[in-house]
Amino acid sequence: MAASVLVIEQGAYVSEQDKHGEFYFTNFYLLMFFFVSVVSFLFFYTVFQKGLKLNLPKVKIVKKSELSIVYAIAIIIMVVAYISLLSSPSVYTSEEITKFNYWETAAYPGLSALLGSTIGYLPFIFGITFRRYKKLTLLLVGLYIIYLVGVDQKFTAFLYGLIGFFVSYTIIGLRQKESKSILNFKKRYLVLVGTLIFSLVLLKYSNKNPFAYLNLTPVESVFYRAFGLQAHVFWGVNEKYVYNDAPNTWDLSELPYGMHVVMRDFTPEFHQRYLERLWEGGVSWTNAYPAILMRIFPLPIALLFHFIAFSFVPLIYVLLVKAIRNENYLIAVILFQLTLWLTNVYSMAYFHRILKVVLIFLFIAFLSYIYINARAKRKL
Repeated sequence: MAASVLVIEQGAYVSEQDKHGEFYFTNFYLLMFFFVSVVSFLFFYTVFQKGLKLNLPKVKIVKKSELSIVYAIAIIIMVVAYISLLSSPSVYTSEEITKFNYWETAAYPGLSALLGSTIGYLPFIFGITFRRYKKLTLLLVGLYIIYLVGVDQKFTAFLYGLIGFFVSYTIIGLRQKESKSILNFKKRYLVLVGTLIFSLVLLKYSNKNPFAYLNLTPVESVFYRAFGLQAHVFWGVNEKYVYNDAPNTWDLSELPYGMHVVMRDFTPEFHQRYLERLWEGGVSWTNAYPAILMRIFPLPIALLFHFIAFSFVPLIYVLLVKAIRNENYLIAVILFQLTLWLTNVYSMAYFHRILKVVLIFLFIAFLSYIYINARAKRKL
């Protein structure tokens, strides 16, 4: 987001808000939220690490370990994904199909519950299986990247994929007492993945350039998409509510659908009529959080609220680390999916979706409680 702010405050045109960027010290306020996020994560991670216990049973199917099971799951999911991709109309051959309505026209729309927009849990599984099944995992990574481009998912999906891979890869490395596990990862793999991502997106933009109306070349459009758009909501809220001191709303009811609130706030009046139709089609902006907090509260209170609200993230990561260290890989995959949902909750300010995360967390806690009691009775 910081790079995006730099681009915007150099005077870039923000088409969503129909205005050119100006300098409002936005990166300074973004840095404040980043600092609070780090402090919140470290504080609550320490608290939860000391106070929470996770003791779950390992799953075996036909005497296969959980590592083998999640590896088989990854292969099956990839096969299913390609069956869906190759059987469905392509985003590259139809002007009407985009990543927002892809599943509406897919051959098997019911698979959206399994695959979602990006199958975000697959890179996490790849990080788990990489050391044991290196060559085939690399093949699966390549197929996964091609699949993402095939369904018109680009930079955000790739970023979350890299994070997911290195989270599991690093935790397993630390469990096996490998130092600096990320630094030891062969750099040529990162270069290869980065080159492949850039080439595929450039090919896509060469075929259908979404920023042609800005007179950008396909290459310029790739960089504009990566760095020019991600923080325009934060920039707009900062301009209006911090720099120009517009009155805060103090309305917590804006949090459940925060993205819709800021889109109504900053979409030019002429285009307001299209918002409902866009939301029905799944179209929205990105990164409404923590911008929505600066609309609701004055900055100091927004920072304090963020410090508390961000505690869900270290809670899930404490459980995730413990699950991987105990080789509870199936539970770890579920927990990582929770982090993806949390990412969506925070980035889109869609806090109505937090209930799903809480329910799954309670289910895992219930399993742990049953297992601990069963072990205690066996010891008696």
